[in-house]
Amino acid sequence: MADHELACSSVNVNIKAEEIFHMGSLTSPDKAVRDKAIEYLKTGMDIAPELGTDIVTCCPLGDGHEYSFQIDYAQAWGWFIEGVREAASHRADVKLSLEYKLNETRAHCILGTAASTLHLCDQVGLPNVGVTIDLGHALFGLETPSLSIVQAAHANRLFLIHVNDNYRNWDWDLVPGSVNWWDWIECLLYLDKVGYDGWLVSDVMPARLDGIKVKSAVAKSIVRGEKLLAKVNHDTLWAAIQQNDAFAAYDLMYAALGLDD
Repeated sequence: MADHELACSSVNVNIKAEEIFHMGSLTSPDKAVRDKAIEYLKTGMDIAPELGTDIVTCCPLGDGHEYSFQIDYAQAWGWFIEGVREAASHRADVKLSLEYKLNETRAHCILGTAASTLHLCDQVGLPNVGVTIDLGHALFGLETPSLSIVQAAHANRLFLIHVNDNYRNWDWDLVPGSVNWWDWIECLLYLDKVGYDGWLVSDVMPARLDGIKVKSAVAKSIVRGEKLLAKVNHDTLWAAIQQNDAFAAYDLMYAALGLDD
């Protein structure tokens, strides 16, 4: 990485893919499986500083359920809190950032929303536990991504951002701004407002397209969004927003795009 002048944004610990985690990792009824998931997280936290990062991110998609009466929710939630607390206590100098998603691979994921994830962080009670907001997951979960950003930042739990896009019907991992353009611009605006200075991680799937072109499109979308916002008078924009005047805000945006000339 150093030879190519690359930096590591985070270490992603996978506690969902292996067969033993298919019925849960931190919420598995088998204590040996729960312990293994915790050990994976601790190992990731040890590796992170070696790679020059202080963030471990994890999306526990194997933890959840499909049917009524399938799991004991109280027991599972308690195990999840205990597991995250034990892992995060391993070292205070590394952040454990939890990525939520409404569903997939489970029909209902235990961390399905920004609110439930922030509640978990509060119950764990450690300052190095926070949230990875995947913009596509927020869109797919019918959240307003900018509101989720503000909520996490307000709690000092906004640790990492994954950028992508979709049609709100599935987690398609498309280029950010390719579908929900104004949501994307609003996210960039609010990331600046809350003082986020972390990574914007490209969580985009090239699928049938050229991977280099797709990743280049992600970078261009970030730069274009920032250039657009740089052309807008922010005092005027925030005055419009704080007066609940969305159309005045749109006028400023369209003028910055040169569409009112």
